[in-house]
Parts: sequence; C-alpha cells; structure tokens
Amino acid sequence: MYFVLKQLHFTLIAGAVLMFMLRFYWVQTGTDRAYSGQVLKVSGWLNGLVVLSGVLLCVALDLNPFNNATPWLSEKLMAILALLFLVAMALRLAKSNLVRWGSFLGAFGWLYFIAKLAVLKQASLFG
Repeated sequence: MYFVLKQLHFTLIAGAVLMFMLRFYWVQTGTDRAYSGQVLKVSGWLNGLVVLSGVLLCVALDLNPFNNATPWLSEKLMAILALLFLVAMALRLAKSNLVRWGSFLGAFGWLYFIAKLAVLKQASLFG
C-alpha cells in the first residue's frame, strides 16, 4: 500500500509541476490558455490530489506534522505554503516580468527544499 501511495504521490507531483511550467509559459507568451476553465480545473485537481496523497501517506506512516517528533514534516508544510505563494505570484499576482520570473525560479528553489526534506527527513530551519 505504501509503495503504491508513494509512486502515486510522485507522479501527481510531476504532473502538477509540469502543469505549473506550462501555465507559466502560457502567461509569458500572453495567451489566455493559462486561465481557461479546463486548464484551471485540471490544475486544481492535480494540486488537490497531491495534497490528498500526501495526507494519505502521513496516515499510512502514522506521521503527525503538528508534534515535535517530526519537525521535518512541520518544516515541509511551511515550505509548501511558501511554494504556493510563489506559484500564485508567478501565475497571477506579479505585475512586472522581473517579479514573475523571480517567483517562478523561487518556486523551484522551494520545490528543491521540499524534496530534500522528504528524502533526508532532517529539519534545517526549525530543527
């Protein structure tokens, strides 16, 4: 069960990241596809399923991010919030192209940090 959930989680993350990159490309080229109903629906479903599969992994492994036993998981949740903010900046909120590109690249920095936390399970900010 764990192996299937983990592979599903990885696949959904890859899909969500690819969708983010595609939407950013569409925003940069000025097409309206990035905000079309179908694209927003697919993106929302992918992101929701990533969160759901992460919660199911926590349940399967009996992990609680809100206690002191797993500070790396609490740190990962905070990093996910920072990632979500930068994604919103890159796709919607940024007014200048410089801020948009900075948010796009910053999102990948936070994504790397989240992946490092998931692999090493070693808190570096709160630990």
